[in-house]
Amino acid sequence: MTSKFNHRTIELVAFSAAALYFELAIIRFTAAQVLYLGYFSNFILISSFVGLGLGFLSARRKVDFDIYLPLSLVFLFSLVLVSQFDVEILKNHFGLFFFGNIKGRAGLPGAFLLLILFFSTVVFLMCIGRRIALAFMHFQPLRAYSLDILGSLIGIAMFSLQSLVASSPVIWTMTGGLLLLIGYLCSDSAGTRLAAINVIVAVSGVCILLLSAQSGALTIWSAYQRLDVVQGDEQEPGIIFANGILHQFMHPAASARDHYYGYPYKIMQKAALPHDDVLIIGAGSGADVAVGLSYGAHNIDAVEIDSRIIEIGEKYHPDRPYADNRVIVYAADGRQFLKNTEKKYDLIIFALPDSLMRLSGMNSVRLESFLFTQEAFADVRQHLKPQGVFAMYNQYRWEWLISKIATATEEVFGKPPLIVTDGPTTMLLVGPEIGGSDYQRGGFEKLATDDWPFVYMQKPGIHWLYIGMIGLFLLASVLGVYFIAPAGTLSQPDFPFFFMGMAFLLLETKSLAFFSLLFGTTWLVNSAAFAGILISVLVANLLVQRFNIRVRLPLYISLFVCLTVAYLVPPAVFLNFESVLTRFMLGTLFMFLPIFFANLIFSREFKDTDESTRAFGWNLLGAVAGGGLEYLSLLIGFRNLLWVVAACYLFAALFTRLQAQRAIVAR
Repeated sequence: MTSKFNHRTIELVAFSAAALYFELAIIRFTAAQVLYLGYFSNFILISSFVGLGLGFLSARRKVDFDIYLPLSLVFLFSLVLVSQFDVEILKNHFGLFFFGNIKGRAGLPGAFLLLILFFSTVVFLMCIGRRIALAFMHFQPLRAYSLDILGSLIGIAMFSLQSLVASSPVIWTMTGGLLLLIGYLCSDSAGTRLAAINVIVAVSGVCILLLSAQSGALTIWSAYQRLDVVQGDEQEPGIIFANGILHQFMHPAASARDHYYGYPYKIMQKAALPHDDVLIIGAGSGADVAVGLSYGAHNIDAVEIDSRIIEIGEKYHPDRPYADNRVIVYAADGRQFLKNTEKKYDLIIFALPDSLMRLSGMNSVRLESFLFTQEAFADVRQHLKPQGVFAMYNQYRWEWLISKIATATEEVFGKPPLIVTDGPTTMLLVGPEIGGSDYQRGGFEKLATDDWPFVYMQKPGIHWLYIGMIGLFLLASVLGVYFIAPAGTLSQPDFPFFFMGMAFLLLETKSLAFFSLLFGTTWLVNSAAFAGILISVLVANLLVQRFNIRVRLPLYISLFVCLTVAYLVPPAVFLNFESVLTRFMLGTLFMFLPIFFANLIFSREFKDTDESTRAFGWNLLGAVAGGGLEYLSLLIGFRNLLWVVAACYLFAALFTRLQAQRAIVAR
């Protein structure tokens, strides 16, 4: 009895860990290979939600889904590998463009590729979700839910540790396959031994595909992106490609100083301004640092978020700038470095910080988003010496974008910036002794702020492609529930669970944006935020299991109080705490308390429901809708998402009361 119980526990934990692990791995892998996904921040995440949810709903059907798991795994990875060079890239589309030098190529139409990718992800995660649901049946619902969360935490921890050591998709596939294998071997249901063999064959096939697809360049999978390094020689500089996009040249100072790299120093020398202490954010592989050293900088703080790019620069940059004792290198988020340092600088440079990489698979915040807000420029000003200069450069290309950034700097520094162009590259410099340019103002509707950090959007709005994608998610979810869930699931709406699912996804989105502001958009913060959310869910479940919570009103009141506080208190308040530990403790309490009470409400209702399958189906539909509503942040900002969250929980409370009254009347 005990042995069987332990086997079932391991089975549930292993399949749950595999689900979260593969979800994170697919998000990372597809984002690096299919560039089109850079424009759809939570595409794979919601696809995974749909798949796992439908897998739960299919558990009571007498259909063998295990055969589809290895097939869908091979198909999914094959599709991504085939599609990596064949998608026509949108270079400037509804405010989500990139700066890389890449040309679109004929291939699968983007919309068609997304459809295939969506359905293949759904099928794969549905097979794992069904296995989790079958394991659920051996436990009480809340205990099974707690074990599921424990497995999810294990999956997050494993993938985070492997990201730390720059593991590759081959390792991801083998690790995920091992978790699936453990789950199958601990199951006592029929056919699991054959399923385990099929998983071994599929994982082996995917690994062979991945190894055969490797190019001749050195490939490094950092925690953020796939880096392909082409080593240089005396005639040509080394090149770094990020997710297939030309990202950086490792120019030596001798050739780079006469271009835009050297403009800030030339202008400061002409104005007889010192440039002894320099901060470079987005230092990359070291070209900007090498130029700064060649112009005589005494001390350079080089900040780069991707530690693997730093390592590439240390090894391959011809000037070896990071080995100079005048340079201190920080693998950190630029905005967070500005908040933590007490130094003052003669020159602060934002050196080509751009990416298609997101804070997470959950929202539309890019790695550099919080560097270009008005609050970020104010942080820069606080760290400049009295005659200090702030410079930023990139291939901004569009007049409205140059105007938007210039206007933001003018509002913060009180004078217009000097605008210099060098081919496609535009540089903006501002300082007390630097003359400004008479630029064309306007062409945009809103400046970027910490609440609306979308510097690359000309105006707030939601593009029709996003609306179409949301429609695809909802349609697929409704059809899946209709054909897979027990008869009558759709015809008997469970609105409380629908609105709770919708609100919870929005709360997750808000919390991730909040943590990226407080601690930087690093992969570790992202993992910690996801883990914190799951721990909040786990604690709520354990409390509901331990105590018989019957009264709903105090829970809803506590939740609305927490949402009100979260709305009224600006997140930037927490940046005033110098201690990282204090900031983390208070920030965690501030952001996770609403999530905690939201999960108390969910667990309390889920414990009492007589129709758990119907409740779960409607909760799934709500979660998918909430993932779509995340794009409202593009229109109203992250703070105002809390109004939508509050409205959802208000509707959930009203419908819960209405259902209770109907039950009383029926009796």
